Amino acid sequence: MDEESIVSKNKKIKDTLFSSLFYEWEGAEENAKKLYKAICGASVSRIEKCRLEDAVFRERKNDFSYIMDDKIVFFVEHQSTVNPNMPLRYLIYAARTYERNRLTGDKIVYSTRQVKIPVPEFYVLYNGTAEQEDTVLKLSDSFMFETEPVPMELIVNVININLDSLQKKPELLSCEPLYGYSYLIAKVREYDGDIKRAVTECVNENVLKEYLEYYGSEVINMMTIEYNEEKAKEYLVRETSEENYSKGLLRGKAEGRAEGRAEGQKAEQKAGQKAGQKAGQKAKQKAKQKAYF
Repeated sequence: MDEESIVSKNKKIKDTLFSSLFYEWEGAEENAKKLYKAICGASVSRIEKCRLEDAVFRERKNDFSYIMDDKIVFFVEHQSTVNPNMPLRYLIYAARTYERNRLTGDKIVYSTRQVKIPVPEFYVLYNGTAEQEDTVLKLSDSFMFETEPVPMELIVNVININLDSLQKKPELLSCEPLYGYSYLIAKVREYDGDIKRAVTECVNENVLKEYLEYYGSEVINMMTIEYNEEKAKEYLVRETSEENYSKGLLRGKAEGRAEGRAEGQKAEQKAGQKAGQKAGQKAKQKAKQKAYF
């Protein structure tokens, strides 16, 4: 398949690829249902978008949230190191989401009847290049001291969705849109950023074919920005590490020289003291001898 056949509708995508695939495009809600079922094993009958459009986790939208039956489910994709403060960030984000979607409010929270709200669930889907095990982050881990009982808790499930990790998780691997996304990202990295080649190969292999043909060149543009951001961050981390190493080396040498001078001065003082003591003893002995004679 040639490049021109991939380029189709001129759709402007302001989201990341992940957010676009699971929240923005016309098949996104079905994709989100499949994603949730793969993660939790539960089917969803009613789904409603509820993302905060003016509150994002990065410069571009890599998050989305849905009301799914009696739950409100929050997702965010991470391509860098997982932030340990995600529970705190999600706490703020969730409160605003409940408020904006009229799930809470003065008339509701001050009611004499108990308010029922959708049960929240929080997920971080990791797709970076560093090693990352599936884990759980807790808001209580950020508390200044441990307390029992825990007065408030928020649990974030971190799931590695890289292709090599998905292959060890049959339930996630069976989610077609998630597999397609992870496969595409893996191909981009395998081809060292040749996004056009990766997209063309996915279309030829019927991986995310409908989505990729629908958005066409916009997918390539969007992924180019994402890939360049990822590389820029890796370079910045590497450059910062090298700079810190150089500064540490220089500081170590300076401190070593200072310590060497201080030790030298101490040694000279001790040597001077010993020499002075010896000279004093000799002078004392000579004075005694003179007095005797």
